[in-house]
Amino acid sequence: MISCSEEGSNKILVAISLDRDESQNVLSWAINVLAKPSDTVVALHLLVGEEPRKLPMKKKKRTQIRHAKAHVISMLGEFAYTCCHNQVNLEAKVGFSSNIGRGLIDEVKSISAHYLVLSRPTTHEFR
Repeated sequence: MISCSEEGSNKILVAISLDRDESQNVLSWAINVLAKPSDTVVALHLLVGEEPRKLPMKKKKRTQIRHAKAHVISMLGEFAYTCCHNQVNLEAKVGFSSNIGRGLIDEVKSISAHYLVLSRPTTHEFR
C-alpha cells in the first residue's frame, strides 16, 4: 500500500463478499466512479463470528480465514493497474464480527471512512 496524507483525500470502505462478480462490480464502481486521486479504497470482507484468539483454532476456521484473505488480495490484484493509473491507494482487510452491520459500522469508525460502499442485495447471503 502506498499511503497519501494529503488534505482532501477520502477513505472509502468497500464491503465485499465471496461472490467474485459482485465484488468486482462494487470495487470497480468505487475505484472508477467514487474515488478521486489520493483517495484510499479499503476492501473489507467480514467473517461472521468471534475473532480468533492466539490459541489453536480448528482447521475449518483457519481454512476459512485463509480463503477470505486470498479472495480479498486476489480482488485487489485485479485493480492494481487501474488504481495506479487513477492515483488511488488500495488496501485489503479481513475482519470478524458477530453481526455484519455492527462490524461495518465499527470498521467505518476505526478507519475514519468518509464513504461506505455496499453491493446491491442478492439472493446470496453476505458472508
